[in-house]
Amino acid sequence: MADGGASTMILLVTSLLISGAASVVLLESWGEVAEASGTNVKGNVADAETDVSFSGDRGDVLLDTSGSNQEITLYFQNSGIRPLDKSSFTIFVDGVSATTVGAATLYPANGVWATDYVLEVTVTDSSFNYNDNDLASVTIIVQSTVSDGVKGTDSETAEVRLSV
Repeated sequence: MADGGASTMILLVTSLLISGAASVVLLESWGEVAEASGTNVKGNVADAETDVSFSGDRGDVLLDTSGSNQEITLYFQNSGIRPLDKSSFTIFVDGVSATTVGAATLYPANGVWATDYVLEVTVTDSSFNYNDNDLASVTIIVQSTVSDGVKGTDSETAEVRLSV
């Protein structure tokens, strides 16, 4: 009988040690899941507070055909809550990633692309071959500045009429 009680006790202690180790692993995993979930929530909030829209007359967008490459001047407004990163955006014209010509101009010129501020951007690409009154699909992708460790993103697409 003594042998049966000792082996039962050994099995009980072993089971308790294994279940204790498993609970430590589970608790650590749960902490990582909770942390990742918190980061996702912050990212979703940042995305919801980041918004860009076209500004100006989309029916009369300046097309400059005088140089070797055509240039298109576009205006975009920060219509979100978070300041946008004016050095981190991409513009596509009819699916072609366009190159920014010179520095983008911010109105009003205080250095921060804040809510309701407008950014003027001139873009070009060697493949541009537009004429007066042509339609073009323009897409901009922007990022907000870093806040609470995350950046928000937004994009806007619109059809514009080019005017020489």
